[in-house]
Amino acid sequence: MELSYTSIIPYFVIMAFIVGLGAVLVKIIPFYRKIAKAESAERYESLDGLRGFLAIGVFFQHAIQNHSFFQTGIWQITDDRFYRFLGGEAVILFFITTSFLYWTKLIANNGGADMFRLYRSRLLRLAPLYIFAGFLVGIIALYNTGFKILSAGGLLRDIFYWFTLGLETIKSFNGFEVAPINAGIHWTLHYEWVFYLILPLIALLHRNKYGKIASILVLIGVLLLPDRGYWAIFLFGIMAAYIVHYHPAIPWFKKYSWLGVVPILGLVAVYLIQYKPYSYSQYAVSLIVFLCFVYGNDLFGLLKMPVAKFLSTLSYSIYLLHGIVLYFVLRAMNAFYPITSLSPLEYWTVILFAGLLVVAISSISYRFIEHPFVQRIKSKKKDTMPVPVIDKVM
Repeated sequence: MELSYTSIIPYFVIMAFIVGLGAVLVKIIPFYRKIAKAESAERYESLDGLRGFLAIGVFFQHAIQNHSFFQTGIWQITDDRFYRFLGGEAVILFFITTSFLYWTKLIANNGGADMFRLYRSRLLRLAPLYIFAGFLVGIIALYNTGFKILSAGGLLRDIFYWFTLGLETIKSFNGFEVAPINAGIHWTLHYEWVFYLILPLIALLHRNKYGKIASILVLIGVLLLPDRGYWAIFLFGIMAAYIVHYHPAIPWFKKYSWLGVVPILGLVAVYLIQYKPYSYSQYAVSLIVFLCFVYGNDLFGLLKMPVAKFLSTLSYSIYLLHGIVLYFVLRAMNAFYPITSLSPLEYWTVILFAGLLVVAISSISYRFIEHPFVQRIKSKKKDTMPVPVIDKVM
């Protein structure tokens, strides 16, 4: 089969190299070796081991979009079915995970969630790296505009919007489009933050039978919003929380290892049925896939390997920084040889280098930017609610 810019084979080849690098780093760096070992105690161990592969899937989607951008000058979602699927399905499973974990906590505490702790946890977990990434994007945008302030008021507004940590999504900084710089990934955090902000209302309502019904009606009401297609994903995560609450264990996956093929077939089904990036049929099958991981399906042991835990630990860094790394690598390459003149093999070789660099940089950013604040979250924990991945993102 002839290699093209949208061939599927490079994904598996590059992923193998990324996994190989991750395996080496987790073996030679005591800090990550210790973390990978600690992750084995997680209640939803398989689900936790999945996050890194999802974040890398988003990287591949944006690698394809960057190639199109160099040809057309327009940043837009790729039309290629496979790479669009990698990014879109990752976002769906991330959103389902968020709503599942927090709704699970809400059910367990009968609506008695500590909202102060929730917001403190979210700020400490999300803000440091987001602000760092925003700073990089801002510097790049200013460089591209010659450090000429187009509008002092507009610049202050842009800076303020960045400090909302994604709640307010901006498309430009100092008049320069930011999507080609960071791959536009910050839009997903808008939905995450809105979900966190409505949780106090939901928690208040969730304290009695009628309130629980009202809380469900509130969430169903979001389906009337213009962007209801994204909000619906959170409802599927809530459904998963109730399913697991009433059926906490299905031992089949641990008893019969061959059932590891079930989520793989589910993902293949999602790929085959999707007719646009986000659809209700895709959400429904994704829910089944998600539940497989919640109930312990580990893809024949892959998701419990130390390298899977390592990549998942880096997932937020990979998600926020991969666009910036692609920006620098591709433009550095373009300065020596036009990206549009690269053969498919040459382009994918550049992407291989970028992918390895993303993992290497993310291992540094997690260690020195994320981890210190993660430790502050853990030091304040006093309850033993069995939802340990609640402080994990991406």
